[in-house]
Amino acid sequence: MCNSIVRKCNSIVLATMALFYSNAVERASLARQTTAPPERMLWAWERPEDLRFVDTKTTGVAYLAATIKVKKSKVTCINRHQPLQVPPGTYMMPVVRIESDGTLSESNNQSIISEIVSLLPRYLNPRVRGFQFDFDARKSERVWYKKFLIQVREVLPQEIYLSMTSLASWCLGDDWISGSSLPVDEVVPMFFEMGADNKPVAVLLNQGNTFGHSYQALGISDKDPAMNRLIGKSVAGILKPVPRVYMFSRTPWNQQKAENLIQEVNNWR
Repeated sequence: MCNSIVRKCNSIVLATMALFYSNAVERASLARQTTAPPERMLWAWERPEDLRFVDTKTTGVAYLAATIKVKKSKVTCINRHQPLQVPPGTYMMPVVRIESDGTLSESNNQSIISEIVSLLPRYLNPRVRGFQFDFDARKSERVWYKKFLIQVREVLPQEIYLSMTSLASWCLGDDWISGSSLPVDEVVPMFFEMGADNKPVAVLLNQGNTFGHSYQALGISDKDPAMNRLIGKSVAGILKPVPRVYMFSRTPWNQQKAENLIQEVNNWR
């Protein structure tokens, strides 16, 4: 009788463990499947934004959550103050921009990294599925940036998709990313507001250059249709599928503006 009860208890325990394991695997699988951003992402910078028109099946939102300024090794965090409205179920990716006076180096490496990393949990909530860093790292700051990203990856939940923006020049002769083994899921080169890099980038795009690593994703603006056409010509002609596209606007989004730019990108296919 006792043996029978023990066997039944063991069976129940094993069945419960199997069910728990199955559910855990399913949850983990679902988490992995839902971490990657949608094919289209709208950048929402520091201004009031009403994005309730977004189609959550195809489009997500990467919103400026904070600007962290480093000056003379002092860290100042400026959180977002402007309202952001999105529909339920929107893929949400906080963006943290880092600005420095050029003092990020080996000497202050760990102290500043630890201070900034300690701020990141405040930007995580159940709706957040990705995280992006925007940092125009000087050559002298690149070692610091890589170490920073390594520690960020260790601290963020495993299911959080890690993204970083890239200057266009980092995709040209100043490509330091390809061989750096950065612990990010994607690099997003920004093909807008490039200044002196605009012409050489346009020439390379016209020649069909795909910039290697950088075309996991890319960023465009609604104010540079000529550059967007060149990107479309290069991408659609060479890369399949078309990479994820982040879209930027200097003025608040409205439904018509967003839909026009999204349709332009969809026509690249």
